Amino acid sequence: MGAIVLGAVVALMPIMTVDAEASSGSPLKKAIEFSKEKITGVKSITIDNQVGDQIEQDDVKKTKQAEEKQQKKKKIPRGVTNLSEVEKAVEFASEKTGVRKDFIMGMLVVESDLGRNPGKCTYGEVEADAERSHKNGQLSETAWNTFQERKNLVKSIADGLGYDYEKLRVSCNPASYAGTGGAMGIPQFMPDTWFEYKDRVAAVVGKENPDPWNVLDGVTAMALKVADVPGVVEHNQWSERAASKLYLSGTTSWRYDWYASEIQYWANNYAKLIG
Repeated sequence: MGAIVLGAVVALMPIMTVDAEASSGSPLKKAIEFSKEKITGVKSITIDNQVGDQIEQDDVKKTKQAEEKQQKKKKIPRGVTNLSEVEKAVEFASEKTGVRKDFIMGMLVVESDLGRNPGKCTYGEVEADAERSHKNGQLSETAWNTFQERKNLVKSIADGLGYDYEKLRVSCNPASYAGTGGAMGIPQFMPDTWFEYKDRVAAVVGKENPDPWNVLDGVTAMALKVADVPGVVEHNQWSERAASKLYLSGTTSWRYDWYASEIQYWANNYAKLIG
């Protein structure tokens, strides 16, 4: 009887021992709990990474949508459609600068068809064409660097006016010689020339941020530039011819006499285009 009882007690001891150890934080229990924690932790990290990735994707999507929305808001300036508006702007600029009205009109006819043609190419097309010319060796390194500087100025001008710079209508790259286009707006100024006159235009028209595609601003800019040539405000025709050539080429070379003559012709005959 005692042996039987003793055997029963011995048989029960391992079970009691395991229960006792489990209840007092045994290595087995700790191992089980550690495994649970490890599994839970990995799962938590995986979930956190998924959430993080989703947040990042959402942020990228929102940024892209915001950029697209902002791009849609940007304007594209158009050419002049009302020639009476041009005449008023010319009268204003003539009065403010002293430049002969007919001379300004002649300049406008030749440069931008009285503002109706501020350029036949988009700036994006000019940029792509200039890059091709540079890669195939037609455009020198100096000319390419100048174009890059001007491109940054165009971007700055466009951003300040709320325009999409790639869609701006500007002069095309020349086909007959190595060079770049990009002349802007009513006066067909290169961007660095516009920055040279921008503050003076602002002072005359009473506008903090003038716009070369705006009729009044553009005409005023043109008048200010030719007025800087001695004799122009005295209405001296030879001074006007010199101013025309300087406007086109930066020189008074005889090679540009044809241009000066064309300006004078339209100064006398612009009324044919206005009607």
